[in-house]
Amino acid sequence: MKKSLIIIFFFTCLFGEQKYNYIGNAGFITGGNLLSIFKEGRVALKTWVEELIKEDNGKVIVNFYEENGTMYEDLKRKKLDMIVVDAPFFFKNREDIYKNAKDFWSLDIGKEKYSTYYLIGNKQKNLKGFKNLNNKTLVMRKNDDLGTIWLDKNSYEKNKKGANKLLKNIYYESKESSVILRVFFGKSDYAVVKKSVWDTMFELNPSIKNKVEIIEKSKVGQIDSIGFFSKDCDPKIVDAVFRIKENINNNKDFKKISKMLNYTTIYRITEDDYKDLIIYYNNYYALKEKYN
Repeated sequence: MKKSLIIIFFFTCLFGEQKYNYIGNAGFITGGNLLSIFKEGRVALKTWVEELIKEDNGKVIVNFYEENGTMYEDLKRKKLDMIVVDAPFFFKNREDIYKNAKDFWSLDIGKEKYSTYYLIGNKQKNLKGFKNLNNKTLVMRKNDDLGTIWLDKNSYEKNKKGANKLLKNIYYESKESSVILRVFFGKSDYAVVKKSVWDTMFELNPSIKNKVEIIEKSKVGQIDSIGFFSKDCDPKIVDAVFRIKENINNNKDFKKISKMLNYTTIYRITEDDYKDLIIYYNNYYALKEKYN
């Protein structure tokens, strides 16, 4: 009898297939803003998404892409049910995305839905901001596309040239805290940082303001990433993603992970939520075309 049970168990494990309420495919960018939030990158994000969906008795297969465009084409070919793209790609291709996608959302990281950027500088150097980039040095976080666009947009407006054509050097740091410290120790004239990073560093070390000052602040709140579903996506998958917050609240382990990631919730967005960003990106792309 025991042998029979063992054989049955073995074949069940080998050939048995769990019944899921739904099975979906999701796409993420390897170097995107969202992935940079998760320690250990791909592994952490993949595990987090797959385990959360399992709580809903569903299955999601996480796929990683090098480029937003390739991933978006796979959504259009119905190889993917849901993708998360970087905000610049979304706003550049917004009209086409509307034709092929539905149910737009974003991920709330930290206390605020939108990010504010600061241009900070070393106080001893008497810096004047974006109009004073020529032959100066600047540091920012590696792969920070939103910060790069904000820097370039202001440089086009003030100087009629992109920042990389004016600055002597642009340095990149993997840690955002290192960006501020580089200015603090006089190794860079300027830095582009998020308000949240500045606030955290100032809280840990208020003496930073003795050597570093905020010169400019972004006027339009930024969204790091935007997620959406294929027009043909199973509604069960859509509902499950928007139930992620509920799944987290019902699971102590997920609560701990979310707290560590500084994650709050997934929230739906409509065009009204990002109408200022539509104007912002339209202006940026127009300036880039005009002065490049």
